[in-house]
Amino acid sequence: MLLRSIVRIPAGASIDAALESQADAILLTVADAGHDVGDLREAALYALPRIRQAGKIALVEVNHPRTQLLRGDLEAVVTEDLGAVLLPHTVEPQDVRDLAVLLREFEYNREIEPGTVRAFPVIDTARGLLRAAEVVQAVPRVAGLVFASDRYAEDVGARHEERGERLAYARGAVIAAARAFDGLPLVETTGFEALHLAQWGFAGAIVPSERVVPQVNAAFSVTDGDVERARAYIQAFEQAKQSGGWVARYGTSVIDSSAVRKARQVLQADEQARR
Repeated sequence: MLLRSIVRIPAGASIDAALESQADAILLTVADAGHDVGDLREAALYALPRIRQAGKIALVEVNHPRTQLLRGDLEAVVTEDLGAVLLPHTVEPQDVRDLAVLLREFEYNREIEPGTVRAFPVIDTARGLLRAAEVVQAVPRVAGLVFASDRYAEDVGARHEERGERLAYARGAVIAAARAFDGLPLVETTGFEALHLAQWGFAGAIVPSERVVPQVNAAFSVTDGDVERARAYIQAFEQAKQSGGWVARYGTSVIDSSAVRKARQVLQADEQARR
């Protein structure tokens, strides 16, 4: 998934401007307690095919399993147009497993290939952060993690920030957990600190407006240097395999199968961005 820029659409707002933008994805929510959940589900179902037809990935933020609203959410939105769901307040692997069981049920009943709808657990509490590595491994359909820095800051009693040292440990932990298992670390941001967050290691950002999409895409795009290094890693690894080796050496780096998977992700992202 190429998810450099994800525009979050507030409940009841028009998606037209986001559809016309260069955003990679659009995020809808059915998890806003300030609006009737039935209305949100209906709006999301209507918007999903429009998002896909515009060549973008459709994401939906669903309710947590313990709200007892999750089944109804998925019944409404699991279609061939849905790319992934975000699960807020993920605090343990079982939260993700509960989501996966229901996703599998609806995929099966609607003749959608199992695993098509990917999952992004949202890390927005200290409890979730401490189990992030377990969460990202909970089920194969987990494609990465989302760091909700404002909600996390509230949970730990800190002031929210997108730049600086207050949330440095949390940002780094989410990135490490996702990257260690070939997932995408995403972050919620206003978009103005996109370059700074990209330098931390995040792969993309959820932003509140399509107006910041150009700078967000630029910040999270693969560079020519990234592509060159990825190709070199893959070549070195393939040569090592032909010689009977398990890993390759490239300069002072050890290139193992995990490094090669990440290199292939870089090449895939570059190819998708050029389309």
